[in-house]
Amino acid sequence: MGSRGEAALLQRQGQNLYGQGNWDGAISAFTEALKCPDVDALSVLDNRAATYTKLVRYDQALKDARLMIKRDKQDERGYLRCAKALLLDGKPEKALEVYAYALKTLPKDNSRRQVVEQMHTKLHEKLVSKCYDPFSVFPLEIARMVVDHYDFRQIVAILRVSKGWDRFLSSLPDLFMRIDFTGARSKIHWSSVLAYIRRSKAMLTHAIVTNVTKASIHRSLEYISRCPNLQHLEILSPSSPEAIHDLFKGSKNLKTLLVSSQTTIPQATLTKLLSTLPRLERIEIHSASKSRTADTNWPPSLPNLQSITLGTTESGVIENYVPALYIPRLIDPSMPLPISNLSELRLHSDPQIFVPYPPSFNPADFPHLKKLDISGLYIGGSFGLPSTLEFLRIRGGAALEALPFATVDENSEDPQPQSLDLPNLTTLIFSDVPWVTHLTLQAFVTEAKVPLDVLHVDSCFRITAASLFPILRAGSHLHTLNVAHIMGIEDSTVAVFVDALKTLKVLNLSFTEITGVTIKALVDTQTADDKASVECVYVRGCERVSSDAIEYGRSHGLVVVT
Repeated sequence: MGSRGEAALLQRQGQNLYGQGNWDGAISAFTEALKCPDVDALSVLDNRAATYTKLVRYDQALKDARLMIKRDKQDERGYLRCAKALLLDGKPEKALEVYAYALKTLPKDNSRRQVVEQMHTKLHEKLVSKCYDPFSVFPLEIARMVVDHYDFRQIVAILRVSKGWDRFLSSLPDLFMRIDFTGARSKIHWSSVLAYIRRSKAMLTHAIVTNVTKASIHRSLEYISRCPNLQHLEILSPSSPEAIHDLFKGSKNLKTLLVSSQTTIPQATLTKLLSTLPRLERIEIHSASKSRTADTNWPPSLPNLQSITLGTTESGVIENYVPALYIPRLIDPSMPLPISNLSELRLHSDPQIFVPYPPSFNPADFPHLKKLDISGLYIGGSFGLPSTLEFLRIRGGAALEALPFATVDENSEDPQPQSLDLPNLTTLIFSDVPWVTHLTLQAFVTEAKVPLDVLHVDSCFRITAASLFPILRAGSHLHTLNVAHIMGIEDSTVAVFVDALKTLKVLNLSFTEITGVTIKALVDTQTADDKASVECVYVRGCERVSSDAIEYGRSHGLVVVT
């Protein structure tokens, strides 16, 4: 008997066994048939795939069906068998994709193409009948709660799902009060900005302008400036200071204005903005520059302004110019500062060549100041700290002494140095500050007894581990301690910290001499009642901490940041 006859005989044998319910025997017969030369492989694979489905071995059935498609993409049997296996396996969506792919691949004149079309239509209708539009089923209040969880980018995507969804979302104009192109995949054209503003009926309240094409920036800002209810504006794309002032000087409801470092704002423009935006509460200029004194006029009163952030790459003070980081100073106590209600102040000097930036103001003049964040400034003279301060961060800069803050009562007949009075200070951060010593920390922690929760002395090279011990014992309520880059920090040092600071939860030991012993010790102390239970430790740059130690800590619930 020829090979073709042998293959056909084995196939018939397999079909008979299939009919008898002997599916394992059928599989064996079909498998033997496939080994014969010149076998009708598609027909036998189809039979074997059908048998595999009877044995609930859908993965094997799919494997045979896909092999059929691979052998002949013009034969509809492979697609039909593959889709049926997927349906039996509870994957109707995947089966629908197979039918759709078959209709794209099979030629129009295929005699059984109509069968595939019928199967595709039937399955599609079945799946659609089980789907419900949530925005048509949910009560309006519930649907609105769902929509409120989506961000700007997701809302734009939802608008494109269907006409029904577009109509529903468009019926909620307050949903379009915020525009934010932060997550845009490509540059935005001004027409998209205009379309969104129209959806809000020009009642936009928040706008973050970024990822806009260069040619569309000015036009986009122009459309946004026409929205009378605008309260929050972030300009993260390059623009001109004159354009920003001219467009938004009439925005009487604007409370927050942020301009990124891509746009340089001179002091003259800054003061113009402050003069024309009476309700402004927060302003951030990340690239400020100097202006001629004659062109700079701070308004006499800014009662609503609570937060100022200024950054610059300029250095020094030039005669007849107002410096980039200028803040008004109290000269006559009978005339209050225009920014007397200021609660947050951030000033950052970052010139290419470091020159200590002399501040123009005295923080002690601000009776409501809670947060002070300065970088690259020279501290000395009459630079006091108000008792209202809750957060103090100093980075870089310079000073002539370890405690440069003014602590003298100038109104006293016999001015004498006084202790710092900071009953509300919970966060103290010194980062890469060359003048900070143990005396500085003593003044805050030991003498003033400030109620610190967070203490950073990162990269302060005049502080050593030994000098920290007596100071930290006085700050026994610390929650977070950062001693990165501090000399002398090793395993025994950490053990002292854990003993002395029983409330400690976060410990930054980056770039110190600790080993894996510290990781194990921190894990062991998590269950001890008389020691700190540290939950998170930073070990970046700790070359003596092995990967095994890190894995050990993480496996025991310790958050180890590398």
